[in-house]
This record gives sequence, structure tokens and C-alpha cells, in this order.
Amino acid sequence: MFWFKKLVIILISPLVMLFTLLAIGLVLKLRGIGGKWPARIVGAACAGLLLVSIGPTGELMLSPIENRYEVIEDGAQIEGATHVVVLGGGYTHRDDGLVTSELADASIVRLNEGIRLHRAVEGSRLVVTGDAVTQPGSIAEAMAELAISLGVDEASIDVLSTARDTGEEAAAVDEITDEDSRVVVVTSASHMPRAMLLFERQGIDATAAPTQHMTTEAPFFRRSLWPAAENIRRVERAVYEYVGLLWVMVGGS
Repeated sequence: MFWFKKLVIILISPLVMLFTLLAIGLVLKLRGIGGKWPARIVGAACAGLLLVSIGPTGELMLSPIENRYEVIEDGAQIEGATHVVVLGGGYTHRDDGLVTSELADASIVRLNEGIRLHRAVEGSRLVVTGDAVTQPGSIAEAMAELAISLGVDEASIDVLSTARDTGEEAAAVDEITDEDSRVVVVTSASHMPRAMLLFERQGIDATAAPTQHMTTEAPFFRRSLWPAAENIRRVERAVYEYVGLLWVMVGGS
């Protein structure tokens, strides 16, 4: 099931779908099949590529899920928290072991927010999660290494390095906490609704601490109408999370 989900993630990519549509249209056109339909298919694919590459599309798609939970501004909002859980956000092994290059941007941003909240609540434990699956090491181990280098006491860190996805991360956190624990979940804002559903399914009463917001408060700012790779990333992230939410709602993890 884990690998099936990975395959679906590839297939639902807007760029994959649009370029596939474009290729189909061009092949039909070159073979003289379908009358006017090949030109219509190519036109639809080109229009789709333009649509996903401008700012408002991704902004409008992502905003509803990114803004579902308020940010945690200070420790007073999570007073009494026992565990600050940082969910893994990507990792690529390097032979030189440079941890700041191994961790994906999402992992680094989430970890920074987790450390900030961990330091804001005296006595809390910093929990880092995530397996690298097919690579040496793990996301959790790399985050722990970076956290220690940034001054976090190693004795206050729990490393959950075998969880491959968010559902397994929630299950792993459930194993190290009890009904008296107060858990704060740190992850990217777009990922937070899905993460909270999975933590609630485990019976964990968690507080959301979203970070790494990709949207702004002005989606129709003039420059956002220029095609850009960052706009495509927003659309891809939105599609990924909406499909992920649907998967969780029907019982998946």
C-alpha cells in the first residue's frame, strides 16, 4: 500500500497529467486521427500549463487548507505541552554527511519551528520523526543531529526513525505518549489538516503548530500573474494534499 500511494502521487502531478495530455494530442495530430480533437487537446493542455503556472491558481487552491489552523506565536498558547512533535519533510542522503544539505527545506523549516516551541515550553520533549525508506539513515536522525548542533539537549530528544508516512508517524507518537500527554504537532501548513486527522484517529489530543506557509494574503498581486516554477509547486502541493485528505477520509493513512 505504501508503494501504491507513491505511484499515485506521481500520476496525480498536474505537470505529469498535462504533459501526458499534450503528448496524446500531438501523437493524434501527427497520425491524422480524430479530426479537430487533437488540436483541442493540445490547446487544453497548453491552457492548463498556463493556468497552473500563474500565482492566483495555487494561492486559491492552497489557502483554504493552509489557513485552517492558527500559528503558535508564543509558549503561552501551548503551556503545559509535554511533547513537541516535528514531522519529517524530506531527506536525501549525502556521502559527506552534511546534514543541512541532506534535509529538505520542509524538514529544516519544521525543525526550526519545533525547536522554537520546545524552548518556549520548559520540560517539553522534542520528538523528531521520519524514515528515509530507501536511503541510508533517516529523516528523524538527521533532524536530531541538526537540533543537537543548534544547542538542543540530546537527552530531551526522542527519535522515531521507522515511520514511513504521516499515519505511521502518528502511530509511533502514540506509542511514546499517554492520555496525560499534551502533544504539539509541527508540520507544513498545507500538510496540517491531514496530519491532524491522522493524529485524532490515533486518539491523540494534539495542538496544531503550522509553519512553512506557501500562500500570501494578496493572491492577485500583479507579479503573481507571471508564470513561475514556484506557482506550479503551489498547485502540485494543493493537489497532493487534497488527494491525501480524501484518502484519509475514506480510511487510508
